[in-house]
Amino acid sequence: MKRFGEPAPMQTSRGRGGWRVTTPLVLLTLVAPVCIDGPDASPPPDAATAAPVRKSAFDPRRPPERELEIGVADGFTLAAVGDCIISRPHVPMLARDTAFAAVVKILREADVAFGNFEDTAIDLQGFKGSPHSWLGDWTLIAPPEVAADLKTLGFDLLARANNHTLDWGVEGMLETDRHLDEVGLVHAGTGGDRGAARAARYLETGRGRVGLVSMASTFPEFAEALAPRGGAPGRPGLNALRTKRLSIVPAGTMRDLARLAGILGPAKDCPTPDALPSETPDPRATSVPPDQVPAELDLFGEHFQLGQRAAYHYEIDPIDLQENLRSIRLGTQHSDLLLATIHAHEEALGCGLPADFLRELAHAAIDAGAGAFLGHGIHHLGPIEIYKGRPIFYGLGNFFWGDIQQPLPGNLFEQYRDLLAGALGDPDRATDADLTALLNARDFKQDRVFQTIVAVTRYDRGRASEIRLYPVDLGYGMRLTRSGVPRMASPQTARVILERLQRLSEPYGTTIHIEDSVGVIRPG
Repeated sequence: MKRFGEPAPMQTSRGRGGWRVTTPLVLLTLVAPVCIDGPDASPPPDAATAAPVRKSAFDPRRPPERELEIGVADGFTLAAVGDCIISRPHVPMLARDTAFAAVVKILREADVAFGNFEDTAIDLQGFKGSPHSWLGDWTLIAPPEVAADLKTLGFDLLARANNHTLDWGVEGMLETDRHLDEVGLVHAGTGGDRGAARAARYLETGRGRVGLVSMASTFPEFAEALAPRGGAPGRPGLNALRTKRLSIVPAGTMRDLARLAGILGPAKDCPTPDALPSETPDPRATSVPPDQVPAELDLFGEHFQLGQRAAYHYEIDPIDLQENLRSIRLGTQHSDLLLATIHAHEEALGCGLPADFLRELAHAAIDAGAGAFLGHGIHHLGPIEIYKGRPIFYGLGNFFWGDIQQPLPGNLFEQYRDLLAGALGDPDRATDADLTALLNARDFKQDRVFQTIVAVTRYDRGRASEIRLYPVDLGYGMRLTRSGVPRMASPQTARVILERLQRLSEPYGTTIHIEDSVGVIRPG
């Protein structure tokens, strides 16, 4: 979906499956009227009687389209990484870990360095809030000193909208934001209400002003910032981009689902209370005729639609889309380079590829003026695309993976009591480290989780002229005090990382060259 300047009004409908966003109607104001010839078309009016051409209300010396251009100085560089789950200061490691120091050097040498801060920085000694674990996930926590640590490591801009933003409630979100402010780290994606959470935040540099809009499509419901309405105040939280997932299935699968829905649905002829289920045939257990396969149905909290092959399709809430695109446009108008970023766990069905709405969103964000689109959240690398001379990173992977998480709330131990009992015998013996290790072994043991990049984009003449991809290894299998730390990858691991990125990005029209263990993209 393309935009010309400010997002145009959208035609939307809301079906059973959620929001449906159709192509917006874009009205282009032309210098001369456009005439459509036809059998009943009137001849062009005489010049003396023609209606005057309406002049633009904008000052011609300040054309609005100019404010959507990239204005940073030639040679400006942006270093971008993914999720920063950092649970303690790491600067002291630099003196003895040269591979880590080499990565930090890349961040420090860039004009601006970006990452997603997926943590809560609080001092539990005086903290007044409480943990809010969601879906059995960690409640990530770090001491306040990590804010200054990230600043010293070279970071300038941080995304704050992600599924861990409110791990320790609104109190934890606000305290974390305060610690980041105190050390001069610019961050976006949280605020006292929806407008503040959506707003761009800005970094002043000697080579241009850089803006940031941070979104999240994966989040607990209680984390979403709300706008004020009438007498109801707004609610603090994160900048949410809500989506609805549709499951597309072929005819045979839809027929089976329809039969299952009939079995699980209310029966028209229920048996008597004293009849045994085995003695009473279920009148609902009948086959569905081939010519009566439904086009869509709801089952198990999922919405299914008939299609050619199995797939997931995501529909973006039109209000969230419009408001975020407006924030991106305004942020672009007020900066020399606007970064649009999203934390999204949603993926395509079965392939580890980004969900379809992310490409729609990324293109719309760049059409609205964004100079780069930075995706993170899937905990592994995703494809890279160049759109209108501007980079799209669909998955920047992990950057810090802090497995020293302490303390964890009691309900996590209760929820995983059977897992702990199976591994340790007595679940009451389990420590925070034991539970973290078991959860990682279950969900995060693939090599791709710990193999990532630092992406450095160079801008010249208002376009991305070169992107260098530095392979990074997080050291899975090391002791907890050393693992999860970004280090320059060995030549062998670097090739594995870069060849994976080549395969992922080729369908998006992106060619990645491997030069001295570094990936290089030279947009045409």
